[in-house]
Amino acid sequence: MIALLSDIHSNIYALDAVLKDMPKVSVAYVLGDTVGGANPFPCQVLDTLMNLDMRVSAILGNWEAWMINVRHDIPPEWRGDGTKIAAGAWTMDVMKEHHWNFLEGLGTDLCVDDMLLFHGSPESLKDEIICQDSAEELAKRHNAKWLIGGHTHKARLFRVGSHRVVNVGSVGLSCDCIGGTACYALLDEDNIIFRHVSYDLESAVKAIENSELFTLAGDFSRQTISIMKSGSF
Repeated sequence: MIALLSDIHSNIYALDAVLKDMPKVSVAYVLGDTVGGANPFPCQVLDTLMNLDMRVSAILGNWEAWMINVRHDIPPEWRGDGTKIAAGAWTMDVMKEHHWNFLEGLGTDLCVDDMLLFHGSPESLKDEIICQDSAEELAKRHNAKWLIGGHTHKARLFRVGSHRVVNVGSVGLSCDCIGGTACYALLDEDNIIFRHVSYDLESAVKAIENSELFTLAGDFSRQTISIMKSGSF
């Protein structure tokens, strides 16, 4: 059995709940957007994943790829932008060198046995595989039986002939219309299991409201809190 996690978005409360719920697995695959967003725990999330007593294999999401590209040339105005750009600048400022070394060593997709793992799609970190048509288009381009990604924050399974196209949902900012839950998936041979796990929403919200991020990116932070509470954009 393997675990599939995506879009943690620096939410340590959600990650801790998932790890507590998770059964014994041979490996946990983390499919990008591990950090970024309005939750103020990027360092804690990365350190947790880097020090787990299990095998962890990760790839980049669109947030990490963007931050790697701009980290050495952050315009000063970004820090007071008030939007998710300011949240990204804050995240880049607080991450330590070992976090950057970890992220910069990651690729954008991973092929393992009969699985192809990615964030949005193998072609773009921002693609959205969210309906049968997009799943069928993806299956036309790739031979792997299991095509597994994230990015949309919505758990989905599509059957396309012999292919199984999976979106594993979001740990830190799930949009499956169940507020206060973290979503991840377990793959056991030919069975995919989606797990929605409650986490300490009240503490997570208070942490955002009391963080420097809330001051720097208030509207973006309030939007994040609304999504966490409602489970919907």
